[in-house]
Amino acid sequence: MKHIVQGDYYDGHNSLRHPVSLIFGGGRLKVVGADVDLEFDLRRVRRSLRVADTPRWLYLPGGGACVTTDNDAIDVVKRVVPYDQLLHRWESRPALAALAVLLVFAFTIGLIYRGVPALAEEVAYRIPVEAETLLGEQALQGLDSWILQASALPAERRQALREKFAAMTKAGGDRTPYRLEFRSSKIGPNAFALPAGIIVMLDDLVKLARRDEEVLGVLAHELGHVHNRHTLRSLLESSGVALIIAGLTGDIASTTSLAAAAPALLLQTKYSRDNEREADVYAIDLMKKAAMDPGALGRILARLDGGAGKKKGGPAIPTFLSTHPATEERRALALGGKEEPEEEEQKLAIPEPRLQPVDPVQREIAAMIANGDTDALEERLAAFQERYEQGAIGEEELERAFRAFRRVGADAEPVLKEWAENDPESYAAHTALGVYYLWRGIDARGGGFARETPEEKMNAMRVLLGQAEPHLARAQKLTAKPHVSHLSLVTLARYSGDRELGIRNFREGLKVAPQSVSLRQARMGSIEPRWGGSYREMEALAKSATEELKDPAAAGRVAARIPAYRAWEKQRDKAYAEALELYNEALRLDVRASDARCGRSWVLSQLGRHEEAFQDAQEGLLRDNEATYCVERVAWAAGYAQNREEAIAITSLAIAIDPRMAQAYNQRGWARQQLGRNKDAVDDYLESAKLGDQWGQLMLGKAYHAGIGVARNPTEGTEWLKKSAAQGNAEAKRMLEALAKT
Repeated sequence: MKHIVQGDYYDGHNSLRHPVSLIFGGGRLKVVGADVDLEFDLRRVRRSLRVADTPRWLYLPGGGACVTTDNDAIDVVKRVVPYDQLLHRWESRPALAALAVLLVFAFTIGLIYRGVPALAEEVAYRIPVEAETLLGEQALQGLDSWILQASALPAERRQALREKFAAMTKAGGDRTPYRLEFRSSKIGPNAFALPAGIIVMLDDLVKLARRDEEVLGVLAHELGHVHNRHTLRSLLESSGVALIIAGLTGDIASTTSLAAAAPALLLQTKYSRDNEREADVYAIDLMKKAAMDPGALGRILARLDGGAGKKKGGPAIPTFLSTHPATEERRALALGGKEEPEEEEQKLAIPEPRLQPVDPVQREIAAMIANGDTDALEERLAAFQERYEQGAIGEEELERAFRAFRRVGADAEPVLKEWAENDPESYAAHTALGVYYLWRGIDARGGGFARETPEEKMNAMRVLLGQAEPHLARAQKLTAKPHVSHLSLVTLARYSGDRELGIRNFREGLKVAPQSVSLRQARMGSIEPRWGGSYREMEALAKSATEELKDPAAAGRVAARIPAYRAWEKQRDKAYAEALELYNEALRLDVRASDARCGRSWVLSQLGRHEEAFQDAQEGLLRDNEATYCVERVAWAAGYAQNREEAIAITSLAIAIDPRMAQAYNQRGWARQQLGRNKDAVDDYLESAKLGDQWGQLMLGKAYHAGIGVARNPTEGTEWLKKSAAQGNAEAKRMLEALAKT
């Protein structure tokens, strides 16, 4: 039986419509029209499902198609299966069609929220290591090209944290080859985990932490994400949802871009609260295994949650607190139900200055502080600033006056704070307080490498620098030429590792004082390789100084820092002959460079040229009585001085600058003893002995036993010899053994 149906034919090559008759019979389909005459095996013709009374499509072999509105005829010639009939009935009834849509929607939601996560969790643990490594590297490269910059933290600081990080993971027994990367960014305090165990820590989070245990707590949390495969699971879930939606909408072609978009998906993915709790539990367990205080994690969370250190603007990226459980809940978990102790920083003891002022103006200012005379301080320092702005004095005289605040101790803090509080618009008051906190922080840290410096010292420095910065920043707005505050912030940036702060204040400082040598020298010190800079940067600065400074000698003072630093590196490697030549070059460029001169003094002593070493140390200290290293060099080199009176004079200056320098008392005592001034010598040995120096204790013990320079008192002498021997002095031990036999 034949069936004839009217319709339209499309050849599949263009959009032209051809009216045709469709003739069904004998298992064949003929398509006949004005310019069409085709025949097909009916079994190879596919038809679209019936949706109410919408037109039906017949898909022909070879890519062509026909469309007709005669649904009943199509149902007859292409037998309808029960599924088609049921589907047609549902689609023909609006209520049933709506129900079908709801069922599909419910199934899709269930698949996305239940099926995909379960599947992602299973697959995440089966991803090949090679694929995970490639994914992590691609994500890091994408971040570096988009939102991250190189870290400005000193290399020593980064290395110290890496070593502590490695020790923590080792204590946890985790053999995953984790990799800690440091970066800087404008997004504020942050850390995040990438596939393959790559942990990225941003500089601002390191600066926000008040102790390394807080940094390690954050890292332990990120390790928890890696250990539980949260990053990979989130990526797979995001990809799975995209595939489901593409399948439902028919946009399958878009799925080919998922692999290329993986890094972007990683950045946009946020962990669930359950993921965060799992990471917290892992972090706390790891910290306990590493003998660390889990409460440190809770403390830094509180500062992060309170907005400390957060920056506005810039691209969005999941923050450390993003989608996390309530901070109080997490802090309670970290503390294990214990009451949180007060942070040590609240009871921070401000260290006393090592060096005392010997400059007359600085002594005068120190006396005003001791008397609590804030009115006199304001009058004196404001006068210095006014004279500088009028051009009556240069930067060196102004800086020397404000350096008085480097040399005062804990008793000065309430006086300086009162001054700033009573006169909030005083440039001098805020600069003085900023300089005070800055140098108390530097003294608290000490002069060792970061990796060799105890964490409590680094922590004390960070707290004090944090107190200095706002005062120095405020001071900049209170006068036309805030040279000292710019100079101080360049120095502060070197120790805090805030490279951007240093660059900004250097540039702003040059606008105020375009011919400043000290500002350029401070910047030069900040870009030395040991502080994260490079010789390329140092040489560029020296070149610009030559072009910008009117005085060639001034440009030489800036350039001298380069050979001086190279000499220090050679000296560290014990290449003393090469170091000597480099120090000579530095002093040819800047004869006033006391640090270079005293560095050369040490090298000369290592080469056995002791008298020259003493002369260099003496000249260095006389040129700059605030050069800390020159004080140390004088104290050691004076023992080789041929002129004993010179030795006494220079060690007396060293003692005036640093009254706690036991070696200076020893050397002055020895010089006095050689000149027969035994009583004075004993006085010096006594001061050294009271400072705990074993050689001073030995010499004092000898004096009491021999009755030279002091009344003979064997009992007192023996007591001092015992103290010296307890510290390992071999000569004191031999004397005590000999006395025991008599």
